[in-house]
Amino acid sequence: MKLKTINSFFFGLIICVSMFYVACDGNRKTYHNSQKQQYNIFDSSLITANKYLVKEDIAHIKNYIKRRNWDMLDGDGGIKYMITHHGLGDSVSRAPELEMDYRIELLDGTVCYSSETDGKKHLVVGSSQMETGLIKAFKKLCHGDKAVFILPPHFAKGLVGDLNKIPPHSVIVYFVDIK
Repeated sequence: MKLKTINSFFFGLIICVSMFYVACDGNRKTYHNSQKQQYNIFDSSLITANKYLVKEDIAHIKNYIKRRNWDMLDGDGGIKYMITHHGLGDSVSRAPELEMDYRIELLDGTVCYSSETDGKKHLVVGSSQMETGLIKAFKKLCHGDKAVFILPPHFAKGLVGDLNKIPPHSVIVYFVDIK
């Protein structure tokens, strides 16, 4: 008798859990579909806003280059670059550890960081301490090169800046002298 009661209890428990699961699964699908519709509305708004910001960044960068009468090349993803002095050293890709003098500016000329005040930078190309844009840009350099890079926000410090001297959503200009 005791065994029959225990079996009945577990059988009832299994049925209750199954019914609960089916009921929740149906609600989850409805909830998921409603969330998916909300995200689709969000997605299109965010995509539109992002396209607008990218167009604005491109226009600001083009104006900056034009005001300085620079002849810059197009790099990946909107990066602009100009090698101002060709060095005789190995490619940075072959010898990724480097030391450099640098200056980081905003498009309005505000100097955010520089080796004059902060000291030379010692880094390994491709390391996590580098902006994504610099990793891409440095592939074009050799030791001894001097160059200017303009990084759009998505390849620089992004939407939040660096929470110090680089404001949110800033295009940054790197002047580098690779040693």
